[in-house]
Amino acid sequence: MPHDHAPVEVPAPATGAGTLSAIYCPECGMPAWVEWRDVAGSTAGVAAHVKVRCFARHWFLLLEDRLTDV
Repeated sequence: MPHDHAPVEVPAPATGAGTLSAIYCPECGMPAWVEWRDVAGSTAGVAAHVKVRCFARHWFLLLEDRLTDV
């Protein structure tokens, strides 16, 4: 039975080049992926947010600029 949560490549932030293909879960260190990306206003200007989920089903809302390539 195939996984229904396979990692997918997502575009990198507009300020960077290439793609962000995989990251690690901040909780357990397992491979994780970006489920969605959105931009929201903040007191310091516009901030891009991402929802990250790992194979253990942990999920986090993070600022996109906190993600790093693996």
